[in-house]
Formats: sequence, C-alpha cells, structure tokens
Amino acid sequence: MTLAIRQFVKFAIVGAMSTAIDWTTHYLLYGVLGHLWNASIQSFVLSIAPGLENPRFDAAFTVFKAVSFCLATLNGFYFNRRWTFRIRGKEDAGKQLGRFFLVTGTGMLINVFVASQVHAGPGASTMNYLFSLACGTAAGMFWNFFGHKYWSFNTRAKERALD
Repeated sequence: MTLAIRQFVKFAIVGAMSTAIDWTTHYLLYGVLGHLWNASIQSFVLSIAPGLENPRFDAAFTVFKAVSFCLATLNGFYFNRRWTFRIRGKEDAGKQLGRFFLVTGTGMLINVFVASQVHAGPGASTMNYLFSLACGTAAGMFWNFFGHKYWSFNTRAKERALD
C-alpha cells in the first residue's frame, strides 16, 4: 500500500473517532439543551445576523454543531499529527496547530454549512438529522485530508528548502 493510501486510511480512522466525538457531543447538546434553549439561541443569533431569518434555520442546531466540531478537531489534531503523519516532537507544533485550525476551520464552515442546508429544520425526522450530519462530515473530510497532508503537516516543503 502506498504512503498516501496508508495515510488516508489512518486519516479516515482518526476521522471516525472525531466524528463519534462530534456527533455524540452534538446529540447531547442539541438533544438535551437544544429544545430548551432553541428560542433563546434563535433570537440571539438573529439579533446579530438578521439575514439568517428563515423558517428552516435552526440556530441551536448550528451553534451546537460548531461547538461539537471544535471538540472533535482537537482530537483530530493530536492523532493525525502523531499517528497519521507520524510527526514527533514539539518542533513546529505551534505552526502546525495554527495551520491545522485554518484548514479545519474552513472544513468546519463547509461541514456546518452543508449540514445546516440539508437539515430540514426544527422537528425534522431522525433520518434527516443523521443524513444532514453525514453530508456535512463527508463534505469537510476531503477538504481536510488534502489540506492537512499538503499544508498543515507538510514536512517535505521544509526538507526541500534545506536541500
């Protein structure tokens, strides 16, 4: 198996762990707190972004999706850095973390946007809820892999500069 394929398989495994963290956290926040706080979150979000006024827009879903995604991202950074791309030591860790969050932040926007667009709104079926999460995850996955492989954790660019 080539290095890129091995890395993609490892990336997918780390992604599955991160997705479990993302989805479980979202379910706990949205499933438990979302119904209690939806009206408050909705009015707060619409007060700072009135252009989001739409009967299908579910502010609690979107806010809790962003929170759960951030927690999963920390897991992804640690395991992708150490296991997928086999980077040891603390050298360049801060720079890599910054790059990781830029790539993943864009991935988060893609993920949240796609999931929110597919989600049918408050009271949607469980199947629509799960399908919207899966669509968001899939959309962000490819962006994140290539961004991390070729930019966040790219050690070859540094090695070429030293040659």
